[in-house]
Amino acid sequence: MNPSSIRRFVFTLITGYLAIFGVRQIPYEFPNEWGVIIPVLIVVYILTIWLDGLIFKDETSYNTVVKVVDKKTQKRLKRSKGFGD
Repeated sequence: MNPSSIRRFVFTLITGYLAIFGVRQIPYEFPNEWGVIIPVLIVVYILTIWLDGLIFKDETSYNTVVKVVDKKTQKRLKRSKGFGD
């Protein structure tokens, strides 16, 4: 695992805990608490990853795209001369 994955995992754990704590502190009795917590956790996860990208500006996604494109161009350079080659 690279450092950015570990950092995002830790941020997600922290913000997820705070989201659950915040939902449970609301002075309203929900008929289904998980029906509220799950969407809140999804929104918090999306915001956490977005803010992580803004703050740390990782270039990992760009590097992986370039590597995949380079591998495809290398495969195209090999020309076959017939059916068996």
